[in-house]
Amino acid sequence: MPHYSPLFISPTQCELSAVEAGLPDKERNHILCYLCGFGPIAAAARTASLIIQHKPTVVLLAGIAGSLDARCQIGSSYEFSAVRSYGIGVGTGELFQSAEDLEWKQWQGDNKQATGSFGDVIQQTPPRPEPLQHSIEGELLSVCSASSSPEEAAVKKKQFPTAMAEDMEGFAVAAACTLLNVPWVVIRGISNTAGDRDKAHWHIEEALHNVSKHVSQVLTDIR
Repeated sequence: MPHYSPLFISPTQCELSAVEAGLPDKERNHILCYLCGFGPIAAAARTASLIIQHKPTVVLLAGIAGSLDARCQIGSSYEFSAVRSYGIGVGTGELFQSAEDLEWKQWQGDNKQATGSFGDVIQQTPPRPEPLQHSIEGELLSVCSASSSPEEAAVKKKQFPTAMAEDMEGFAVAAACTLLNVPWVVIRGISNTAGDRDKAHWHIEEALHNVSKHVSQVLTDIR
């Protein structure tokens, strides 16, 4: 596989296999497909390792997420150009204060790595020149622990009204890409309402089917 191939990553084997299986051969044969791991710590470390090893031209994260807003419809797939970290700071619930609330940057740069500093939000930089496929205004809220109830999800939405959905890896992947100066794309299929832990209500298969079609469109755009 050539070193300049796009790097496609998913948190779990279920997500990776479902999306990869739905890609046309012409796309699947020209991308690198790997797991990034579940949650922000594994995802950040694994993404950085894969970038250093393969030197991709772009990193594309795709998988499922929970909706925090009625405009983010279950079963649909969306591309997010802004990801926000949630859970790094002080306190929990309504008492949570983010790193920026405390006047800290999560990465401020140093003498060896002065560029690419970021706080609680990372914007897609540079923005993709093509219009975002199935984009939605607002942010993807990357949490350290998914909402366990509708009430918990409502607290997050109240604190960050522009949050449209919650995932666990988007900010971590964007952070690794920012530090290593690689463009990133984050696509999430909405499998459930955030805080609804009854998987009988979830639409994982439909969400991943739409993610796969969405990923194929994006790969065509960036090729």
